[in-house]
Amino acid sequence: MTTSNLIAVLNLHQYPAKEQEELLIALGNAAFRGTLARLIQKMNEKARVDFSALLARNASPEEVDTFLKERVQGAEEATADTLSDLASDLKAAGVY
Repeated sequence: MTTSNLIAVLNLHQYPAKEQEELLIALGNAAFRGTLARLIQKMNEKARVDFSALLARNASPEEVDTFLKERVQGAEEATADTLSDLASDLKAAGVY
């Protein structure tokens, strides 16, 4: 979904551009945190230790993505589930 689609779906066009940007950033952060929490829950202890070391050395986003895809069973589904839950929460709150 594009940014303009999100703005339309969430009815954000009623806000000034700066507020739209802030709201989209907040939604992205919520999705990121939710996805990361799910992924960490799915990791075994060794993967958690390795993931922590990866983050400690400031790995690139590509390295983190590769790690998650290779070491976490169901990583893509966890992401989809988080986004689905976020959309459901927004709908339940009457946002769209």
